[in-house]
Amino acid sequence: MLRLVAVLCLLGFTIAGKLTPNEKLKKCCAGLKDVDKECVTNFCDFNAINQANILNFMDQCQTKGGTVGKMWDCASYRHDHTACCEAKGVEGDCLKYCKAEKGVPTNYLEYTFCTESFNAIRDCFYEHLDKNPPFGKGKSRKPHKKQ
Repeated sequence: MLRLVAVLCLLGFTIAGKLTPNEKLKKCCAGLKDVDKECVTNFCDFNAINQANILNFMDQCQTKGGTVGKMWDCASYRHDHTACCEAKGVEGDCLKYCKAEKGVPTNYLEYTFCTESFNAIRDCFYEHLDKNPPFGKGKSRKPHKKQ
């Protein structure tokens, strides 16, 4: 009986200890160096950024050094999300935001038409973080390398 209780406690701890995608994102952002803390506080949250406010995020944060790129790395996991994005209807040049292995494209103004696809791209990032460990666990590459 005591073993059963111990196993159930361990199982409960393991399930309760799993980080949500948003917690993984926030943990990654909290460890970023040389970023604008206000941008991180306001936007490093899957619930705080969407296609309605992505331009506001860009306006406030793109001039803050590497803040946008580093936050994008945390959200994207620097993983190629192309298949997921295509399945969600992201097309053409907007797929460059899904193929995040080399970071986010920096010529943002050329891609303003992609704001309508932002929620689909964000959702792919979220779904990937939901199924994978946070950075530093089983992942050799840091998400916020200098580009």
